[in-house]
Amino acid sequence: MLRIGVIGTGSIAAVHLDGWRQMPGIELVGYYDILPEAAERAAQKYGGRVFGSMDDLFAAVDLVDICSPGTAHKENVLAAAAARKAIICEKPLARHLRDAVEMVETCERAGVPLFPAQVVRFFPMYRAVKDAIDSGAIGAPGVFRSARCGSFPRPGRDFSAPYYADFNQSGGVVLDVAVHDIDFARWCCGDVERVFARGLTFAGRQYQDHALITLRFISGAIGHIEASWSHPRGNFRTRIEVAGDGGLVEWDSLDRPALVAELYDAEQGFRHLGSSPSSVTDEPYYAELAHFVAVVEGRAEPVVTARDGLEAVRVALAAIESMRTGRPTTMRDFGG
Repeated sequence: MLRIGVIGTGSIAAVHLDGWRQMPGIELVGYYDILPEAAERAAQKYGGRVFGSMDDLFAAVDLVDICSPGTAHKENVLAAAAARKAIICEKPLARHLRDAVEMVETCERAGVPLFPAQVVRFFPMYRAVKDAIDSGAIGAPGVFRSARCGSFPRPGRDFSAPYYADFNQSGGVVLDVAVHDIDFARWCCGDVERVFARGLTFAGRQYQDHALITLRFISGAIGHIEASWSHPRGNFRTRIEVAGDGGLVEWDSLDRPALVAELYDAEQGFRHLGSSPSSVTDEPYYAELAHFVAVVEGRAEPVVTARDGLEAVRVALAAIESMRTGRPTTMRDFGG
């Protein structure tokens, strides 16, 4: 029985906890949060207990799931690594590149597994795109296009809105949203050589952000990523298309699936569950967490590594630098 402890019990933690609660072979031991009342709410809903410190939690668990805001990831990861605990850390791995590098290198030196929660790799439709590439069905990828577009997260509803609106904390739509597609683009097309970006990040619009990112991969492929917090509420859209020299594969969330499920939660409001939720194992967050457990137990090799999480942050920050300067950013020279 693998014992799980959760640091941070905000909105993304609830998604993780829904998965942990249904997973066989694990014990959801408890929670640490700088807001004890938030941890207490999680304990009441999902079971387990509230811990008064991270050290107390580390002493009781085998694996730590870090769901705190990105600005706290470094502190949480380094503490868990010092306690020699396996770590799952929500994306982005860190707000600053130097912090992400320190986190990854510290875990490597300690021999502690660090799994960045780049969940898009676990969505069935995205995995099907990767499988089409790996099987050779579309030939060598030449053009990658993706979109991840919605409204600003939770304005006025809770304390998280000021966090997302503060670029210095969240990194804006590029680091919070586009980092998903950057990671998936690297998985499909390899390492990035150069980045060029335009958007609203520095336009002074507190509750709007939008980015268009162009990637040149070392392979010669080109990537186009759109990420937005400027769409009307209730109109979240994702899209993926990869064209190769032998074919094309694409998926668009606007093509309505046969069955859509949406549940109401008093704390989170309406939660969209995707199409045909016939099995919990089809749910991407559950699949992601179950995969990391399998890796910790020696039953699988990691689909996404700490170095993947680090590179996703590095490319996202390079895109932000390109947006700031108006010039392309060459990855070979970028370390900011």
